[in-house]
Amino acid sequence: MLQRDYFIRLIEEFQAALARLLHVRQDDKRDDMIRDLYRQYVGNYDDLRNLAVDEMMIYGKERWREDQRVERLNFLAELLYAEAEYKTNPLRGMLMDKAFKLFSYVDSHSGVMSLDRRQKMKKISREIGSAKA
Repeated sequence: MLQRDYFIRLIEEFQAALARLLHVRQDDKRDDMIRDLYRQYVGNYDDLRNLAVDEMMIYGKERWREDQRVERLNFLAELLYAEAEYKTNPLRGMLMDKAFKLFSYVDSHSGVMSLDRRQKMKKISREIGSAKA
């Protein structure tokens, strides 16, 4: 029970930190905040950000408890999405693609339907679709 309460609190803290990040306008400051959020919630920024999605899944399986894995993958998807929002192509497209794949996995494995996640997935699909056209 304590571990579940702790993890719920961790989710709330992550959401608050992500909301603060979205209000920062200086890219250098955002980059520092993103790195810090990776370190606090999912792992090393340089390692995770540069992995392919299937490697991210393996990383999660090896490092995160099973009962927290899907939510931590959601954290990772949110971080990739947040960074993609202020980057330019081709990096933006790569980050959006990874975020979409992780959001899709979380959507099918979490047991919780999230309108916010679905909206982000639709936005990514539109953006990726228009970039390919």
